[in-house]
Amino acid sequence: MGTATLLCAVLSLGAKENHGNAFWENPAGMKASEPSIPLWADTPIKERGPPPYVPPGDWVYNTKGGPVEGKINVHLVPHSHDDVGWKMTVDQYFYEEVYYILDTLVMRLTENPDRKFIYVETAFFARWWNQQPASKKNMTKALVDNGQLEFVNGGWCMHDEASPYYVEMIDQTTRGHQFLKKAFGSKAIPKGTWSIDPFGHSNTNAWLIGAESGMEYEFWGRMDFQDFNVRKNESVKGLEYIWQGSQSLGESAQIFAGQIFGAGKGNYGTWFGFDGSSPQVQDDPSRHDYNIDKYVDQFVQHAHTQSMSYRTSHQMWACGSDFNYQNADHWYHNLDKLIHYINQNGSVNAFYSTPTLYVNEKRKPQVSWEVRQDDVFPLADADHHYWSGYFTSRPALKKQVHVASNFLNAARQLEVISNVTAKQVNTPTVRPSPLVGHSWTDSLEGTVGVATHHDGMSGTEKQDVANDYELRISESHGEVEAGVARSLQKIMGVSAKFEHCNCNSIGGTNCLNISMCAVTTESSSFTMVAWNPLGRQSTQTISLPVVLSSWDVMVNNVPVDSQTTELDSRTLSLPELYLNSYAMTPQQAAAAKAALTNKATHALSFSITLPAMGYSTITAKRSLPTRSAHSVVSVVVEDKPSASHYARSTNVRRGEMPSIRNAAYELVFNYSTGTTVSLKNLVSGAKTPLVVAVGWYNSSVGGCTNDPTTAPGHNCDDQKSGAYIFRPNSSNVFYPGPKKVPTLRVVKGPAVQEIYQEFSSWATCVYRLWAGKSHVEVEWTVGPIPQDTPWFPSVVPNKPNHWGKEVIMRYSTGLKSDGVFYTDSNGREMVKRMYNKRGPSYPPLVVSEPVAGNYYPVNAMMSLQDSASELAILTDVTQAGASLKDGELELMVHRRILDDDARGVQEPLNETMCGCNDVKAGGCWCEGLTMRGKHLLVFDTIQRANVERRQAMEELSFPATLAFSRGLVMPAKPTDSFLAASLPKEIKLLTLTNNYADINEGKLLLRVSHLYSVGESHASSVPVEVDFTRIFGKAGLIIASMEETQLTGTYSLSEMEKKKHKWMPYDPTGGKVIRQLSEHRAYSERFPFNEQSFTVVVRPMEVRTYLVTFK
Repeated sequence: MGTATLLCAVLSLGAKENHGNAFWENPAGMKASEPSIPLWADTPIKERGPPPYVPPGDWVYNTKGGPVEGKINVHLVPHSHDDVGWKMTVDQYFYEEVYYILDTLVMRLTENPDRKFIYVETAFFARWWNQQPASKKNMTKALVDNGQLEFVNGGWCMHDEASPYYVEMIDQTTRGHQFLKKAFGSKAIPKGTWSIDPFGHSNTNAWLIGAESGMEYEFWGRMDFQDFNVRKNESVKGLEYIWQGSQSLGESAQIFAGQIFGAGKGNYGTWFGFDGSSPQVQDDPSRHDYNIDKYVDQFVQHAHTQSMSYRTSHQMWACGSDFNYQNADHWYHNLDKLIHYINQNGSVNAFYSTPTLYVNEKRKPQVSWEVRQDDVFPLADADHHYWSGYFTSRPALKKQVHVASNFLNAARQLEVISNVTAKQVNTPTVRPSPLVGHSWTDSLEGTVGVATHHDGMSGTEKQDVANDYELRISESHGEVEAGVARSLQKIMGVSAKFEHCNCNSIGGTNCLNISMCAVTTESSSFTMVAWNPLGRQSTQTISLPVVLSSWDVMVNNVPVDSQTTELDSRTLSLPELYLNSYAMTPQQAAAAKAALTNKATHALSFSITLPAMGYSTITAKRSLPTRSAHSVVSVVVEDKPSASHYARSTNVRRGEMPSIRNAAYELVFNYSTGTTVSLKNLVSGAKTPLVVAVGWYNSSVGGCTNDPTTAPGHNCDDQKSGAYIFRPNSSNVFYPGPKKVPTLRVVKGPAVQEIYQEFSSWATCVYRLWAGKSHVEVEWTVGPIPQDTPWFPSVVPNKPNHWGKEVIMRYSTGLKSDGVFYTDSNGREMVKRMYNKRGPSYPPLVVSEPVAGNYYPVNAMMSLQDSASELAILTDVTQAGASLKDGELELMVHRRILDDDARGVQEPLNETMCGCNDVKAGGCWCEGLTMRGKHLLVFDTIQRANVERRQAMEELSFPATLAFSRGLVMPAKPTDSFLAASLPKEIKLLTLTNNYADINEGKLLLRVSHLYSVGESHASSVPVEVDFTRIFGKAGLIIASMEETQLTGTYSLSEMEKKKHKWMPYDPTGGKVIRQLSEHRAYSERFPFNEQSFTVVVRPMEVRTYLVTFK
């Protein structure tokens, strides 16, 4: 074959898989360019002159250099992308690959002071650091001090941007930064983010984790292919821009952002790769395969090509890929040669660099940069390749991370208040996360942090790795549960043993989500302590599994209304799904199933009002089946009217419309259709038709998208639906099982009114209206999703219809939404979405997948509205959401897919209840994964709904932490708040932890955040003053000193503000982006912290961080 063709083939060999992206052909994604010069090795020997390049006489390559005015400057940035779990677990990757990356890097960097390297994943670095002798640590510190080793991002991992709540993103980034501060001082704190592998990018990551942490830039390796192709055009030069992601903070939270060029199609490599057995640079003319002239020629060509897509003479080449540099000699020896010969050639200028040095050069010219607010969701890498499936993938892991995060923050508060130490808890995690602090919450912080990885809670890892994340969280959860129990004993002055029902036991034996709790079920009397982590009073609804129907409930020694309801058969069946009958006889399987049976008979329901950052004591005692003198108890059984009311035949009473109601809402159903009919807000009078339905999309296994809205010529592709990709084979939503009228059951009592709805054996809902609550609760249970689809005729005769199913809940209203809806960004600002469109900074969108191309991540809520009313749906876990028709919102709550989508994970998303990947696989005979979750509906006038949805979101996402004790516990003080006053309702107490005190001279980390964004509420979307001396005014928590810092608590806010660069933005869209940015008045000026009075004014959406001491 010809020389150029040979090089193309060679450059493709050894290219490490970047998450299996078929879109990119080699490490950078395009074939090597044709030589523009005669190559010396191809010239007949007799016709050759001297070689164009010869090695230096001493074989020492000149790698010195830096930017040169008037030339194309190529910044070579060595890096390795190291997943903290994907195909292998975090520890497997560390011991098999990452250890050797870091170990060889230090030696190779030390031997040449010109070399540089950037590193991201502190969870890996901490593992390596803890195993090094003092001499190696000192070498590493020297490299950090002189700028050769630079940390970028610096979080515990490179977190996903679609799945985590902003709290989890802050926590894992803070943990990484605090470790770096502990090991190296503030000089090591990252100056930018390097989000090269996540599968989309959120506004919140840019303005909060980026700009508000003091980051100066954000680079990534993936964006939508249509957007990329337009932006790299020579006439646009738009791959880099100023991202002004926050509507509320405006230009004060800008960040320089950009897509890595790769070799013309993005990704986080470049056109060459030197890892392992990849082709090497050969510059010795006395040896065969001399190719340095070819490399120099191609280098120059690529540099000139890339220069046409950039606005300055500087360009950055990401030199690395997944788990590269395990023998760093390969990369550095070749890069040394390239720098030496490229600069000898002189056509362009090349040198070792970092993203920080690169962005510093971008600041120098008087160049205007496009300003943009739009996020990067969803992205596609080809017509039918929308990365919107992972918004829902592995919903159980997503939920576990979020629940554990809330528990962690409550435990941190208790740790500070009680002063209980890890030594006193004396329940260390057996396999802890590498330590950052010395508290008993440290390991849970680390295991939650590592699970926020973009192949962790994203749901895109192998099943064994997902199991590992879950196991790590559960193990460290045990230490924190013990710490919470010990803390409650101390602050309440009791010796009672406290237990938990947090779903960390084998087989769901203590899991309130499925009405399993040993203490409440096995006891005739018990005590529950509820800790409220919010900085304001909170009313929470509680439902506990008990035996028998008559109970007296007291809250803080005061009787309260409660009710008991027989547990429905669906709930009672859930624990039995954990059965793994592999290698069991029928008798053994029956016995094992019996052991999993829920012993509870009823649910005991009531509401409690909890003090700000404090606890209440609830006691429950079984009573005689008569009304107690101390509480109002309603024993509610199924309403059974005459058969005609429930009959599914011609004798059904037409017009029978059962309903449930409280002081805020009335929700009406129709027995004839088995569905909801209407929702009315009884306070404002707002009313809408409402139909709630459960259905499923059939997962595509490749082929044509037969949909009339698909653009002509864009309907066929081999892409399958999988863990990453969502691709239904049509826009049809199928009924969950054989088509029937859903059955209804009505339950009414003084605490809550309910309607139970069954679509099929594997798809059920319960609608609840709690007394005193201003939302509708919809509890959904989906699973086991059947693999077979026997209610449809067999596609292949005598073969089962094994079809992937992507299950949604659809809410259809009468609101005229005009194709517009809103989704939250990591629990922060709401982002405007439009059907079949993107924001104003995007090029016109060619829609090839009318369903998947309109799905977005929903972390906490989504909404739509017309001119008068709004419906907001709040979720308790991240889900994919869309509005495909006016007045409709749909959320994908679960997925079971039987094919892989060829993105590298190499197994289908086919989860089961016993943690394996396939039913009847080796050792795995169990049911498919079953999920239970909640949606809260807020329906009202727009302003009222906007206020209520934020308050309801706090109670759904940050509920009380519950601890249980057998028998009646009588503390001297049954309730207490540890704040002297509540925070304003607009302000959230975000973080209070002592875990980093040793790193920060004994100071604790305190954060508050504003709950509202600009434009949400006339009354609440305003700056709010917080007086910390008034809030923290009780003994032991009286503020003694406060120092304001950037987001991660690693250096002062004033220092961060001094470093900010004033960019020169412009709008290339003819004013569309400026109108978007100006839709609401932003608060672009930060209000200063008053160091004398300890007061601060917090802007909408703003997070303020402090290092504090108490007295």
